[in-house]
Amino acid sequence: MGVAFPVLGLFLVGAAGSLATGAYDTLPALAATHVATLGWGTMTIMGGAMQMAPALLGGRVRGERSVPWLYGLFAASVLTLIAGFARGNFGLAAAAGGGATLASWWFVALIASTIASAGKKRSVVSPQIPVAFLCFVLVLLWGVVLAANMRWGFWPALFVDRRGLVVHLTLGLGGWFGLMVVGTFYRLVPLVHGARVAAPHRGWAILGLGVLAIGGVLTGAVWGIGWAFRAAAVLAACGLLLFAWEILHVLAHRQGHVPDLNVPHWHAVAGYSVVLACMGGGWGLGWVATDPPSRLGECVTALFLLGWVTQAIIGQLYKITPFLMWYYRATIPDMLAIPRQPAPYNPRPGRAVLWLSNLGVAGLALGIWLAAAPVAEGGAVLLAGAAFVLAYLLAYRWIPGCLAGTLPFEWRWRIS
Repeated sequence: MGVAFPVLGLFLVGAAGSLATGAYDTLPALAATHVATLGWGTMTIMGGAMQMAPALLGGRVRGERSVPWLYGLFAASVLTLIAGFARGNFGLAAAAGGGATLASWWFVALIASTIASAGKKRSVVSPQIPVAFLCFVLVLLWGVVLAANMRWGFWPALFVDRRGLVVHLTLGLGGWFGLMVVGTFYRLVPLVHGARVAAPHRGWAILGLGVLAIGGVLTGAVWGIGWAFRAAAVLAACGLLLFAWEILHVLAHRQGHVPDLNVPHWHAVAGYSVVLACMGGGWGLGWVATDPPSRLGECVTALFLLGWVTQAIIGQLYKITPFLMWYYRATIPDMLAIPRQPAPYNPRPGRAVLWLSNLGVAGLALGIWLAAAPVAEGGAVLLAGAAFVLAYLLAYRWIPGCLAGTLPFEWRWRIS
């Protein structure tokens, strides 16, 4: 988070002009997209899963000694993949994609074995999460096929109407990120706020609508069926509206009313859900049209990945990170007691992150919609500013205090 999110902001500044002109498959745009999906989103999910799986399941991660090697392989592969796209070397990108795929399978195997060994406690895992992991495996395999096809051109049909890219985006954004965010919400947000969901079966309905929407897009891409895309858009819109309703219900019934940045970020997720539902559902029903049609897809992708997914990640970071840091601090002998603050989840710089990130996404999406490069670039600059503030806040803010001697700190390789 302290590296990938700021790097994403810088890449977006460079790619915003291309995105505004509809050139979303240029090399800068491909590099920026994979910084966002693999560097920012996926690595944050990996870290969160490694931390929260033991806390929720009451057991250690299986094969945890291999986690640093997994991290090293995945990080090196992602860096190489981004360099391959930036340089236009698709052979290098395909090889790096193979390394990222291997590390990701490794990660999935560790989490799956940890869940399997938890016995009855594994019932706490939301049903959306296993489906998200399945989509993760599929999108990795498909990504390697796409990169190899760009290099050697053995499957020309994948480039017709960008069908291969549509499949890749659908599995990655809708399947991996979308279902993972929904599953994380159902597992953690009611827990940390002491509230109940409105109706447990609504989560199953959202999962069903999401799977059907993904299936509809894949059907339309593989067989070129236009109505399948529109049906998928309507199904996804219904799922997003149900999810927004669930978010607002949980936040309205939370215990305590101390300032908590987790709350406005999830409110932002609910807002993005409604906006995306209106755009997708309106297009599916024929009420919204753009020329070219891909411009709407670009806007939806930007709002979903940089708005919907990113706001969910940031909101959870404010809640989980302080808890984990204080917990580990309490295990160190002779360390001061865990601080008791009236509003521990509301750091002042976080408000700047909230406003800059959402205004930046709005500017980027508006610039894409209007084909106005300066507007898109301005939005990217705001989003980059939010990324740097958040990186300092959650990854580097301890350094000045440590250097000044005001923050007790001890390097420990392992904490039992």
